[in-house]
Amino acid sequence: MKAHVVMAAAAALLTAGAAQAQPAPVPVPTPVPTPVPAAAPARPAAAAPATAPASAPAVLSPVVVYDIASLVQNSLAGQDMTNKLTAIRDQINRELEPDQRQLEAELRAILASSVQDSQSAAGRQRQEAFQRLNAEFQQKQERLSQVMQLTERNAFDAFNKAVAPVLQQTLVARNGLIAISANQVEAFIPGVDMTGDLITRLNATTKTINVVRATLQAPAAAPAAPGAAPAPAAGAPLPRPPASPAAAPKRP
Repeated sequence: MKAHVVMAAAAALLTAGAAQAQPAPVPVPTPVPTPVPAAAPARPAAAAPATAPASAPAVLSPVVVYDIASLVQNSLAGQDMTNKLTAIRDQINRELEPDQRQLEAELRAILASSVQDSQSAAGRQRQEAFQRLNAEFQQKQERLSQVMQLTERNAFDAFNKAVAPVLQQTLVARNGLIAISANQVEAFIPGVDMTGDLITRLNATTKTINVVRATLQAPAAAPAAPGAAPAPAAGAPLPRPPASPAAAPKRP
């Protein structure tokens, strides 16, 4: 009965992921880490030059807006950061491919075995081994997904750090008092959008962003229980118990 349940569950996972008439892929998700920025743009074409989009004539306004997605997509620094993040993501996916192919082949072999073989001791051991491998793969996938998310977060922190002084300079040049991200504004006239000026200034100061694959920190060791005293060394005298407080003298 247990073998039927395991094979049925594996078959259901395999069937659910099938996209063609060919044998279905392994029932483990392909790692696609969630991008850190909600408005992260698509990777720009390699041949497209990083130029500021055409801007409407500037309108004097104390409040100006800028489009962060356009800033990432059309600036030299943004394109460089996006290309480096894509390369790291591809590298992580390549690291997962061998394990995924191994699981895929093993699952198909299990599903192709007869009911008698799957219910035998060897068949049950094979199914249990597959479950262990699958669990290990999912843990590895989760860890690498966290690596990618941390890498993206660090990259965007570096990008924002490069943009900050240029943003201030552009705001002053436009005689503005407040700069707001365009995705936080319901509507505005094109003349208060300073994205084009911001891209031009950023291209002049920053062309690349340092993007390094992040490393997860090892979990910290659990602290010792409070009040626990270390064991005395061999041959050391045992500590004396604390003396009882003297009895208070009787009141005359």
